[in-house]
This record gives sequence, structure tokens and C-alpha cells, in this order.
Amino acid sequence: MTCRLALRHALALVLAAGLALPAAAQDKVKLRMTTIVPEGTYLFTAFSKRFVEHAARLTGGKVEITAYPPGVLAPPFEVYKAVEDGRADMGHAPPALIYQRDPTMALFSSFPGGLGIEATMHWLYQGDGLKLLAAHHRERLGLHPLVAGVATTEIFAHAHKPIRTAEDLKGLKFRTLGMWADLLRGFGAEPVATPTSEVASALERNVIDATKMAGPADNVQMGLQKLAKYVMVPGAHLPGGYFTVFLKASAWDALPADQRSGLELAARLTSFDSYLEKGKMDIDAMAELRKGANEVVALDPGFIEQIKQAGRAWAKTKAAAEKAKGNPWTERVADSVFAFQDKWDANRDYRM
Repeated sequence: MTCRLALRHALALVLAAGLALPAAAQDKVKLRMTTIVPEGTYLFTAFSKRFVEHAARLTGGKVEITAYPPGVLAPPFEVYKAVEDGRADMGHAPPALIYQRDPTMALFSSFPGGLGIEATMHWLYQGDGLKLLAAHHRERLGLHPLVAGVATTEIFAHAHKPIRTAEDLKGLKFRTLGMWADLLRGFGAEPVATPTSEVASALERNVIDATKMAGPADNVQMGLQKLAKYVMVPGAHLPGGYFTVFLKASAWDALPADQRSGLELAARLTSFDSYLEKGKMDIDAMAELRKGANEVVALDPGFIEQIKQAGRAWAKTKAAAEKAKGNPWTERVADSVFAFQDKWDANRDYRM
């Protein structure tokens, strides 16, 4: 059985399992979900809206979720806080959104030099990933998470000059956010926290020299290829990531078993749907980039390894600091991710 046929078979089983869920006698549950991405964007449609639709179908209409764009129930960077204080029943965002509050959150999703998205999905669904994610969120945040929406590898940068090695980063005004900003400083670059809505203008006016944004399809849609000649790949700074839907653990536990099963299936199907859809969109976008006036530049393998080692060093430093404060989770998750990555890399030679 080919990988594609196997995936179709797995998705058919998921749908069959969901449609076979017994009807519940309980009244319909209505939940308000706050998100991090604007309404009408690809991520809102492919992640949030898709999860809502799958949830309604796979719970037999017993769970009705309304997804709200940022600014309605809460600002984008308060998604977690809004669920914790009751402004929203559910949240939908990448774990790394609150990595400064708990560095463990950066390691759950994608981080510089971390797992690629295929390996991430294997770690989540066949390794320790989902179990660690759930246990950590319950203990540290009082939340229950579901992985719902998978993002592909980002483009490393759109820039006005080629970037191949760490040396090429020195003095560069590089628009980025999160953990990658911390590492860029170590490479001699100047991270700039430009809001998403201002990135294109800043790149066009040379206010910034380079920007990371998202995957090929998203960046082409924004028109970044028209504003800077050079396109650097692969996205070693963010090999792939995912969003989680989360609600208070007590609220999750109060749901009937059939509704919890339906939501779990809805989340998993959202992830597989978005993974396949985004992968196809990115291939088409890269083909368009290569036909145009841009020059696609490959990062030096040695530089990719430097990013990987810098990411691990960051994780180990944070893990030691968190452990000293009584939080063992950063070390626990880092050990699991790195062990899985090492096994994956050591045995990847059989794969096409």
C-alpha cells in the first residue's frame, strides 16, 4: 500500500469512526473560540474554520463552536489568557505564542533546527508528543490541548542580498519574532519586530533587509517575491509547526465521552487536511517563484547545522534555568524531541 493510499485509508477510518459516534442525550454545547489569525486569512479558513466544521459533523451537531478573529474576544497575543480568565471558552494558536512564559511551549511546536513537519507528526502521534503536550498543559496551564492544524516549513528569508552562511547575517536588519530572534542576535543580526501588516512596506522601503514570514504559498500571496530578489531555503529556523485548540481541563473533563471523541477526531482530521493542502499549495508557489525574477538560494549545510546546534543550546540553557525554578518540563520535552530527532536523522537514509 502506498503512503497516499494508506493516508486515505486512515482518513476514511477517522471519518467512519466519527460518523459512528452514538447520539448523546445531552443538550448542545456552545463554545466561543478566540484565535490568533485574522478572519479571511488562509490559516483562519484552513485551521480554525475547518476545525469548527469537522467538530460539528463528528459530534453529530452536539458541539457548536464559533470562531472569532483576534480583537473580538481578545487581542491576538492574549489567546491563552482569554481562556484562562473566561473571556473565551476555547483558544486556537501555536504553542510558541507564550514561550516567554514557559520555554517548553517553544519546544512543543517547531523551533530553529528542530523537527521537520513530517517528523513532528510522527513524534506527536506515534511518539511521546501528544502525551507530553496534554500532561504539561494540565499541570502548568490547567488546559487541555488538541493539535488542530499543521503548518509546513517556512521560507528562511526574503532578502535584498543572498544569505548562505552565518557570516551573511552579520549586521542584517532581519524581521522576525520569538525564539529565532534570540538566536539571530547570536549570529550578529539585528532582529526587528515589525507587525505583519507592515512587513511588505518595510521590505520595499529597505527599512528591513530581510524578513521571515511563513511558507511559500503565504509569502507569494503577500507578494514578498516582488519586493526582494533573493529567496532563501530551506526554513531551518522553523522546519514546521502546528496550532492547538485548547480549553480549560475542567471544561474538557465535563464533556460527555462521545463529544470528547468527536473533538479529538475533528482536530486530527483538521491537521491531516491542512498538511496535505498546504503542501500542494507550497509546491505550486515554489514553482511560481522559480519561474519569476527571483533567485532561490540554498542555505549552506554547515549553516543549517549551526542553527540546529544553536537551537539545542538555547533549549538546554532554558531547561536548566527552568529546572532550577522547579519546572522540569522544558528538560523533559527537550530530551524527548532531541532523542526522536537523533533517531529520525540516523535512520533517514532508507527514505526517498
